[in-house]
Amino acid sequence: MDTRGQTLTCEDARARIPQHAQGGLSTEEVTPLRAHLEACPECATLYREQVEASVDIGLSAIKEVEEAETRRRVQRARTSVEMGSRARGFRWRTLLMPLFFAWLIIQVSGVFAQAPRIVLVEADGMVEVAGRPVEAYEELGEDDVLLLVRGSWCQVADGGSAVFEVTGGRVSLTGPAAVLAEGVEPPRLRVQHGTLALDMKGPLELITQRGVVEIEQGRGVLVAGPEVVEITWSEGVGRLIDARGETALERGTVLRR
Repeated sequence: MDTRGQTLTCEDARARIPQHAQGGLSTEEVTPLRAHLEACPECATLYREQVEASVDIGLSAIKEVEEAETRRRVQRARTSVEMGSRARGFRWRTLLMPLFFAWLIIQVSGVFAQAPRIVLVEADGMVEVAGRPVEAYEELGEDDVLLLVRGSWCQVADGGSAVFEVTGGRVSLTGPAAVLAEGVEPPRLRVQHGTLALDMKGPLELITQRGVVEIEQGRGVLVAGPEVVEITWSEGVGRLIDARGETALERGTVLRR
C-alpha cells in the first residue's frame, strides 16, 4: 500500500526510526517518515542517534572481520610450517593439500564475488573508508577487496576521488564528499555532501538532505549539499521525491532543489 501521503504521529515515527536507521524501510514508508523528521526536532534528534549507533555497529563489524582475517593468516602460516616439517613422510599429502585449498579458495571466492556488496575499486587523494585511510588497508594487504559495509562512511577530501562498484553499476565520488552506506541489496547511500557520477544498470537509492533519488537504471550526475541538490540526468529512468512531490528523471533533465 502506498503510504507516501500519510501524516505520521510522533509515536508512529519513533516506531519506524530504528528500522529506517538500519535501511529496512521501503521508499513508500520512508517518505512520510522523512516529512515528519523535517517538522519534528525531537524525532530528528532520535533518528540521528540511531544512525550514529548504526555506524558504531558497522565499525565493530569491520574490526571483527579484520581480526578474523589475521587469525586466518596466522593459521595458514602454521599449516604451511607443519606441512613443510612432514614433507618427507607425507609427500602425497603435501602435494594434494595445497591443491585442495586452492580449489576451496576458488569456490569460496566465487560465492563471495557474486554476493551483493559495495567495493572500492579506485581511489585518488585523501580517501577514508570506515574512519581509516585507504593507505592503511593497503599496508595490511587488504587493498584488493575493500568493502563499504552497511553503517560505514566513505569520506573524500577536496581534490580526491573514489569509485565504488555496487550491485548493477558504479558510483564515482568527487571530493569533498561524505557518503554513508545504509543498504547493499539494493544499494542505498545517504549523501551528506559531494558530487556523485552515476552509471547504473540496476536500482540505486540516494538519500540526500533535500530529498530521495530513486534510480531504476541510467546515468547522471548528482551534486548534494546541506541546502541544495542538483541533478543532471543523461539517460535512463529515475525520480526525485522531495517536499514538492515526485519528479521524473528523463534524458536531459536538470533539477535544482
